[in-house]
Amino acid sequence: MRFLEGGRAVGLCIALMLTMVTAIAAPAAKQAKDFPPAKIALVGGTFINDALLNSTGIMKGSFKLKTKVGISPEIWYCETDGVPFYYVHMHGNGNYVETWAALAQLGVREAIGGATAGGINRAMKLYDYVVPTDFIDMNISRPLAMPIEAYPDPNLIPIPRYVPAMDPLLQKILIDETRSAIRASHDYDDITLHEQGVVIQSRGGRFETAAEVRMMGQWGADLVTMSIGTEMTYARMMGIHYAALVSISNPAEGVGAWQWETLKQVYPRINPLSLRIVLAAIPKIAAIPADTPRIGDALRFHPEMTSAPAADAKAVSP
Repeated sequence: MRFLEGGRAVGLCIALMLTMVTAIAAPAAKQAKDFPPAKIALVGGTFINDALLNSTGIMKGSFKLKTKVGISPEIWYCETDGVPFYYVHMHGNGNYVETWAALAQLGVREAIGGATAGGINRAMKLYDYVVPTDFIDMNISRPLAMPIEAYPDPNLIPIPRYVPAMDPLLQKILIDETRSAIRASHDYDDITLHEQGVVIQSRGGRFETAAEVRMMGQWGADLVTMSIGTEMTYARMMGIHYAALVSISNPAEGVGAWQWETLKQVYPRINPLSLRIVLAAIPKIAAIPADTPRIGDALRFHPEMTSAPAADAKAVSP
């Protein structure tokens, strides 16, 4: 009996030692402070899918960030041509609020997003690129605004305007880099770049009906997708300049015929090209002087709601 007790004690000691060795050998989870800071973010979507994840030499490591609205999705620290940037996969995998709270907390000031979309405007054909200039939001499942907890000052909550809806400097960079990329090879002669367009964000979870698409077209929408309207909304609320690159992956329902096979052909062609475009854009974005006036900064805060003359009213914007 004593022998069994001694054997049990030895076993427990061995188990404890193995646990300690495992704990020592296991690498600690990375934190944001383990990487250099970055001012630029790339928020992924179907326009690049897993193209960046499958790349080599760009992604250096990842971390998650605790914010006042929850834990962020995985955020990758990346570098291209020596320029640091953060990457969030697939719009944050549904964690929209946590994603944009984390990017703001990290000090991000510039963000590029994107998607594939259904073409409502018949001029926007399969594979075409669109750099949207405005949006219509039909979202009903996500918060319409970032929660108060996401802001550093609960007494300074923005009520932004969205005219223009996206940052003109980032839009121009995306337009220039997209034009350069599709003109670099005759392989892309069938791709047209549309330098403006109204994107409508549908409710998601399913494709739209043909009747819904006809309604969207009557509203003035040129293309329909499911996520970037939320990103445009949240980015400005959090003081982040944003623009998006969208590729037409199919005619919207009722506009033209398409099959699931269509998407299987679109992604392998468009994803690597879209990644090249945004990676080429990032150093250009980094080169924007820090003191350049940005139109979004002047559109975030409503004046103080007071009957006092303007000269006597307090400023509410930082």
